[in-house]
Amino acid sequence: MTVFGIRGTLEVDEERFGNMSMTFRIMRLSGLWRTLLDRALKAEGMSIATMRPLAYLVMMPEGTCQRDLAVAMNTDTSAIVRVLDLLEKTGWVERQSDEHDRRTNHLYLTPAGREKCARFREIASELEAAICKDVPNGQVREAIRVMDQILQSAEAYLTSR
Repeated sequence: MTVFGIRGTLEVDEERFGNMSMTFRIMRLSGLWRTLLDRALKAEGMSIATMRPLAYLVMMPEGTCQRDLAVAMNTDTSAIVRVLDLLEKTGWVERQSDEHDRRTNHLYLTPAGREKCARFREIASELEAAICKDVPNGQVREAIRVMDQILQSAEAYLTSR
């Protein structure tokens, strides 16, 4: 298999990976996709680190608490605190303490945060279209369906451990 990278191509002997060819492809694709997306975002003063929580907040109910955001992102609550501090400082997110439990913060996107999310969506959509331009729509939809199935299986596996 030929692997195309940022600095050229490399021949890879897939037989050495045995029965983990999907794992290898997922790692390659996620790393490459992340690199391309981060480069596109950087031109707009954004990064995946800041946009990922915002993207989740757009999809979650208004006033989601930090703990629920961490669960959705499959990360530790303490790991997103610094990013949320930055997002609050930039004026993209507002935190409000729960009136019944001061330890719980509810998260709200500000109008500026919603604008950044809209731009993120445009950038990500353009990148996705460019990457998938040579793949027929039916195959893209099928790939999404299969990825959803694999994701659901992986999440079930994680919760069973």
